[in-house]
Amino acid sequence: MADIAWTWIGIRASGVTAWGLLTAVVLWGILLRTRVLGKAASPTRLLDLHRWLGVTALAFLALHMLLLLFDPFLTFSVAQVLVPGLSAYEPLAVALGVVAFWFLIPVSIIGRIRSRMAGSGARLFQRSHWLAYAAWPLATAHYVLAGTDALTEWSIGVLIAGSGLLVMGLLARGFIPAPGPTRAAGSVVIRS
Repeated sequence: MADIAWTWIGIRASGVTAWGLLTAVVLWGILLRTRVLGKAASPTRLLDLHRWLGVTALAFLALHMLLLLFDPFLTFSVAQVLVPGLSAYEPLAVALGVVAFWFLIPVSIIGRIRSRMAGSGARLFQRSHWLAYAAWPLATAHYVLAGTDALTEWSIGVLIAGSGLLVMGLLARGFIPAPGPTRAAGSVVIRS
C-alpha cells in the first residue's frame, strides 16, 4: 500500500463518489417531479436535497479533475482535463467524462440565475436539464471505460444498484403522473 500514490486513491475515490452523487441528483430530480414519495417528503425538501446533491457532485467532480493534474503516473494537463479528446490515456473514455462535466455546467449556472431571468429563465432551465440527463450515461460510460476499478465486484454492484434505481425512477416518472398545482384557498395558480 505504501507504493500506491495518494493521488491515485483520491482520483478513484472522488470519481466513484461523483458518479454516485450524480446518480442521486438524477434520482432525486425524478422523485421531485413524480412525487412518488407522496407526503413522506415535501417538494421543498426534495428540491433542497436535489440542489445540495448537485453542488456536492460538482465538488467531487472538480476534486477528481484536480487530482488528475497531480498524479505522478498519469500526467494530465489542464487542457487534457477540460477539452474532450486531448487525453493520451483512454482518449474516448476521458472525452466522455469531460463532455459529461461540460453538460452539467449550464444547468448549474442557469439554476442559480433563473429567478432573475423572468419567464425565459424557466424555459431555459428546463431545456438545460436535458443536458444534465445526458451527462449521466456519459459519466457512466466514462466510469466503466476509464475506471480502474470498474470491473471489480463492488464496483459492478454499485453500477447495477445505481442504474437500477434510475430505471425504477424513470418507470415511475413514465407511469405515475406528476401532481397538479396546489391551490391555496381563494388563490389562482398560473402554470408556465
